[in-house]
Amino acid sequence: MSIELDFPDFPYAETPGGITCWQKPWNGVLVVVDQMPFKTGDEVTFHIAVCSDAAGETPAAEIQGVARITADTTSADYTIPWDGVLDAVTEGSIIAFYTLTPADGSASSTSQEAIVRYSRQGSGGGVCGPDN
Repeated sequence: MSIELDFPDFPYAETPGGITCWQKPWNGVLVVVDQMPFKTGDEVTFHIAVCSDAAGETPAAEIQGVARITADTTSADYTIPWDGVLDAVTEGSIIAFYTLTPADGSASSTSQEAIVRYSRQGSGGGVCGPDN
């Protein structure tokens, strides 16, 4: 039996700015799932698309990351890497969803997508990154 999955969250996104230079995306961007009854042995696969448009329709980079649950918990997270993913776009959006594969062999469930605006445009007009 599949369970209702909560949306993933970008805990460091600022409203309404989203993920900007202030969050230093070159250190990675955290995606979290909270308040879910994860069990030891479950796998949470995060599906990430960094898009070159605000609507999330033009993926520039995609990645998957797996969080293996090692003890019963109510949260799982993944840090989206900079190299080859977040550095692929200057202005656009990040889309995240996840698939829960239960350790007990029951059917996998997939969450709905969460989207956040993403911008590396600095206040002075330049593009921020690890070297500036």
